[in-house]
Amino acid sequence: MATAPTYRAVSVDLWFTALYYPAEREDQWQDDRVRSLAEILRTPDGRRPELSDVRSAFEVVRQRLENRGSGTVATDPGVVVAECAGVLGGTLALPAEEAARIYSSAGLEAHPPSINPEFPELVQALDQRGIPVVMITNTARRGESWQRFFRQRGVSGIRHILASCEVGRAKPDPEIFREAARRVGVPVRELLHVGDRWELDVDGACAAGCGAVLYRGLWTRYPSEEDSPSAPDPASQGGVTVVDRLSEVLDRDLL
Repeated sequence: MATAPTYRAVSVDLWFTALYYPAEREDQWQDDRVRSLAEILRTPDGRRPELSDVRSAFEVVRQRLENRGSGTVATDPGVVVAECAGVLGGTLALPAEEAARIYSSAGLEAHPPSINPEFPELVQALDQRGIPVVMITNTARRGESWQRFFRQRGVSGIRHILASCEVGRAKPDPEIFREAARRVGVPVRELLHVGDRWELDVDGACAAGCGAVLYRGLWTRYPSEEDSPSAPDPASQGGVTVVDRLSEVLDRDLL
């Protein structure tokens, strides 16, 4: 009888696996980003730009990035800030790296997402077993912004957070999963990825050669029915493990 694969590291998705947010939160964060840009940027004559002008500049940059095939989630915040300054024909009020850090973290404290209580428990249990945990997320925020967010809330033990905006690749691109395996020093086949989206997390992990677990525990938290994930029958897709609680990852003889 064939034995189940043994994984030596676990990667966890961020949104709707480790964190979730109410339906209105995305618009709030967009406004927070625009306000942070208004603090960071200056017009050619040295004034703080109007919010409406910043919002227009951001939309121009966002469209440019989409046309390049990257989008904001695969572009470092420092590049976004610099391009917004260019559209306005202005400068930065702060050193470039400080401006990028402020933009990357905009809104996280004012409108923080909620932490799935199952996530810190999983990280702690894996840490006790000596199994490193990394996170893989499609996000316009740098990994350090998220690390700071978790540390301030007492969540420790996350070795690395791979943000698509820093890696330059977004799920389901296999390269971001392979990079996660490199970060923790295991062959990609020994990395188990846990996430809520079949088309991003399962397809991406399988294409990279990782193990995959589909997590459904926060599906009811999705902001709208249009966003709600669905999945093929796992039995018809190579028997991908499906769980409704993160603790089940520890109980399926995968680790």
